[in-house]
Amino acid sequence: MTHYDMTHYDMICLAGPTASGKSGLAVAIARQCNGAIINTDSMQVYAGIPIITAAPDETEQNGVPHYLFGHIDPARRYSQADWLKAATDAVASIRANGQIPILVGGTGFYFKAASEGIVPMPEISPDIKAEAIAMLDEHGSHGLHNQLADIDPELAQRLAPGDSQRMLRGMEIWLATNIPLSRWQKGTPRGQLAGRMLCIYLRPPRAALYQRINARFEHMISHGAIDEISALLARQLDETLPAMKAVGMRPILDMLDGKIDISTATQLAQRDSRRYAKRQFTWFDHQYNADVVIDYFPDDQHLELAIQTVLSNYQKEFV
Repeated sequence: MTHYDMTHYDMICLAGPTASGKSGLAVAIARQCNGAIINTDSMQVYAGIPIITAAPDETEQNGVPHYLFGHIDPARRYSQADWLKAATDAVASIRANGQIPILVGGTGFYFKAASEGIVPMPEISPDIKAEAIAMLDEHGSHGLHNQLADIDPELAQRLAPGDSQRMLRGMEIWLATNIPLSRWQKGTPRGQLAGRMLCIYLRPPRAALYQRINARFEHMISHGAIDEISALLARQLDETLPAMKAVGMRPILDMLDGKIDISTATQLAQRDSRRYAKRQFTWFDHQYNADVVIDYFPDDQHLELAIQTVLSNYQKEFV
C-alpha cells in the first residue's frame, strides 16, 4: 500500500449508514497515516452491548487506538453535549500523541456537533431531571408529548411520541427555565472541534446494504447478542434510557419476555435496522456536507481504492 504524509492535516470524518464498512475503512486509513479513531455513534458509547451495536472488537481494531467506545454505563443518559466534550478531549489527546483524529460513525447529530458546535444549555439539577422522569412515568410517552405540546409546540411537532429522551430534555429545560427548548436552540452554537475536517460519506448501494444488514443481524444473534441483552435486562434498567433503545434490541427484549419467537425477533430487528439505515441515508444526503462520496463497499478488492480516494483528496485539499 502507498503511504502518505498527512502531517499538515487536521482530521477525517467518516460517516455513513450502519453496515456500510466505516469501521474497517477507518482502521485501514489509520494504519496508513498514523491515525486514531473517535467513536461518533451514539450507541457504541455504552458498555456491555458491543455486539448489538456492532462496535469493533479488539481484532477489528487491529492495534489502532480507539476512543469513546464502551465507556459509558447503560444506566446513564449520555447527551450530545457529553459526547462533544469527550470528543474535544480525545482530539487533544490524539494530537498530543502526534496522531490524526478520525471520527467514525453513523450518528448525524454528533457529526453536526463536531463541525458546528452546539447551543449552550443551562445546567439541569438532579431534582429537575427526577421530576421530568416522574412525569413520564405518570403520564406515559403520549401524555408527556401532549404536555410538551402545550409548553413548546414547536419542539413537540418535531418529536415522535416515542422519542422519550428528547421529550424529557424538552421538559427538563422548561421546568428549569420556563423557556421552551426550541427557543434555546435558536442560540449561537459553540464548541465545535478545532481544526479542519475532510468529510467522507460512505453511500453504498441501498439494496446491497440491506442484504448486509440482514446477514449481519443473523451473525449477531449467533454470536452472543441474546446473552448480551439478557445481561442488560437483568439490571432492570429504565426502558426509556437511550441504551435500551439500541436498534434491534426491542424485538430481542420481546423474545426474552416470551412475546415472540426468535425467528420473528430476528425479522423485526432486521426490519428496524433497515429502517434506521434509511433514516441515516436521508440525514446524510441532506445535512452532511460531504467532500467525498464513496458509493461502494470499501472492502475486498475495493479497500485500496477507498484508502487512496480518502488520502489523495486530503492531499488535494491542503497542498
